[in-house]
Amino acid sequence: MRRAVFLDRDGTINVLVDRAGDERGDSPATPDEFELLPGAGEAIRRINAAGLLTVVVANQPGIAKGKFTAALLEATTRKMHRELARFAARVDAVFYCVHHPEVLLDGHRLLCACRKPKPGLLLHGATAFGIDLRRSYMVGDSMTDVQAGASVGCQTVWLGERSSRMWRSMERAAVRPDDVAVGLDEAVDLILREGARGWKSS
Repeated sequence: MRRAVFLDRDGTINVLVDRAGDERGDSPATPDEFELLPGAGEAIRRINAAGLLTVVVANQPGIAKGKFTAALLEATTRKMHRELARFAARVDAVFYCVHHPEVLLDGHRLLCACRKPKPGLLLHGATAFGIDLRRSYMVGDSMTDVQAGASVGCQTVWLGERSSRMWRSMERAAVRPDDVAVGLDEAVDLILREGARGWKSS
C-alpha cells in the first residue's frame, strides 16, 4: 500500500484572506485571491520527490454559505495547480467537503461524513489510491485537521505556535498532534526525517 501526505488547503498551502468579521481569515473566493504561502511550493515538491502521494483534503463550505460558486472553487483549484507547477510541484488529488449543517442552501445543508473532523475525505482518498493511513500523515493548521487525521491513525502535524489561541483550544479539548511545525516546509522536514523510520508501521 502507498503512503501519503494529506494536506489541508487554506492556511496550509495558501494564504488566508482577511475579511471583516473573520478573525482567523477566510478561504479565497476567487482565483485572484489565491496566493501560495511562502515555501509551500518547495515543500510540496520535496514530498513529490520522496515518492509520497500528496492529497488535499479541505472543508470548503463557501458554496453552501453563498460566498462563491462551484465554478469559482474549480477555477481556484486550477490556479493552485498552476502556481504549484511553477515550483515543479504537484498535488495528486483534491477532495473537498462542500457541506455545512447550518446553511439554508438546499443540497448543501447536511450532517455529512466528509466534513472534518470526520474522516470521510481521508477515507475516500485512501480507497481511491490504496493508501496505508497508519503510515501516512495529516498536516493542517486547525484542530479539525488533527482530529480527522488521528481518527484514522495518521501521524498528525499541526501548523502553528504553541503560544496561540488555537493551541490553547486544543489543549482544553485534549487534542494532541504528534508534531508541531511553524509552516509546511518545517512539517515536511519532520515527515522526511521521521518517515524513514516508518511512523506507525505496525
